[in-house]
Amino acid sequence: MQLFLDTASLADIERLAKLGVVDGVTTNPALLAREDGDPVAQLRAVARAVAGPVSAQVTHEGEKEMVAQGRALADVAPNVVVKIPAHRAGLAVAKTLAAERIDVNVTLAFDPAQLVAFARVPVAYISLIFGRTEDFGAGDRERIAMAKRILAQLGSPSKLLVASIRNPGHLCAAIEGGADVITVPPSTWDLVFDHPFTARGLEDFQRSWNALPEPRRRAYEALGEER
Repeated sequence: MQLFLDTASLADIERLAKLGVVDGVTTNPALLAREDGDPVAQLRAVARAVAGPVSAQVTHEGEKEMVAQGRALADVAPNVVVKIPAHRAGLAVAKTLAAERIDVNVTLAFDPAQLVAFARVPVAYISLIFGRTEDFGAGDRERIAMAKRILAQLGSPSKLLVASIRNPGHLCAAIEGGADVITVPPSTWDLVFDHPFTARGLEDFQRSWNALPEPRRRAYEALGEER
């Protein structure tokens, strides 16, 4: 299983890559524009900063225009993966780009049934949106497991990418559901690493330790100090 970072921030990529949770990156045009003002330049910078795949989404709606923009996005850097929406026109575009050996990430699939037609196309990733569907009472991990089974049953080479990971619970659900790839925003990693109970437990421990007489703590605290 791989962990992607859902961001276009070079600072977030750098700090979280040091923690070993950045196997790739997913972006969208708004995220890219928010960072630099020039989304193409920002995409190029992100692609240079990451060894793994970097997903970039088309903005056009017509098939011809999406194909042309997808080709141009793929030319920005060799590790760019083109994000195509999971709808009727997107299917035709995905077929065209995949036939040209351009890596495609089919995005905005909210229901496992949306994967069926795309599973017959050799795209690199199919993204199932998880957290956002929870707003409508449909965000359960069985949907992830069902999507995984559908891809396997149809013999699809595509990896199941689970997106919209809004909290640590979503992250665990995606893992348990069998996702091949999970793209996680920096804000969710901050919730994971800055758990309030961990901070409170550490404060309680430190308070108990500091309450001991200094002579009883001295030898233990001296471990690792330069002599």
